Amino acid sequence: MAELNRRNIHDVANAFHFNTVERILTLVMSSGLRATFRPLGALAEELMRRFQIEDAAYKRSQKNFASDDIKGLDTKRDKYAQFIKLVLTAYTSLPEGDEVRQAEQLVQVFKDFQWRSSEAYLAETAKLDNMLQEWDKERNAEWLAAMGLGAYVEKLRNANAQVKYLISSRQGEQSMVVRGELRAAREAVDETLQQMLRYIDALNVTSPSEELTDLILKINEAFRYMDAQIAAGKRKGSSEEGSSSFGSSDGGTTVISNEDTIHGLE
Repeated sequence: MAELNRRNIHDVANAFHFNTVERILTLVMSSGLRATFRPLGALAEELMRRFQIEDAAYKRSQKNFASDDIKGLDTKRDKYAQFIKLVLTAYTSLPEGDEVRQAEQLVQVFKDFQWRSSEAYLAETAKLDNMLQEWDKERNAEWLAAMGLGAYVEKLRNANAQVKYLISSRQGEQSMVVRGELRAAREAVDETLQQMLRYIDALNVTSPSEELTDLILKINEAFRYMDAQIAAGKRKGSSEEGSSSFGSSDGGTTVISNEDTIHGLE
């Protein structure tokens, strides 16, 4: 008689939790035992219902919380920055005059900070903040004004400030909602999963069969696969941390202690 692993997975990372429940649910839903034993069928249906709620919450947790407003403002600030760069570059093509040297110094700010419109919102916001500080220096501000760019620099500043504010407020408000939603969904799934595992364990005593043994072995394998994936992630994280001095790799280690990690903000 096979012994069922009634592992509680409430403390594993979201990705491992999601994939493991999905595997076990698929095994039970495709088993003929669901029709033979009605309580098992009812538990499987309830687990499916709760898992669908977790599925929706999990997918929302993977999304970037940037709204259409942020995307629109990001496009606006990109256009202002590109216009300023284009005008300054045009001034550098003049055959002579003080404007040539001034424009070269002003456009150099784009190169110094390696500005690109395709960067992530937060990275571009930080770079533009630093670029604006350079252009705010008295001499640079005078040059920009003389070239007719002062007003466009202010438009760029305002758009960048709005992006920074919206990102901060949306991340604070929406991520908390999603974290709470996902936590509650996971707890509901865990509760029903444990009820179903206890029932299968009881059937193993009262109504053993080859079909039940096969189901138990497959469920145990799902847990073993999950543990192997977690262990592999930990080894990968340790090896990368030891071989590189630049940052750290999650590798499945840090998120295990924090089931509410939101991966969409990366």
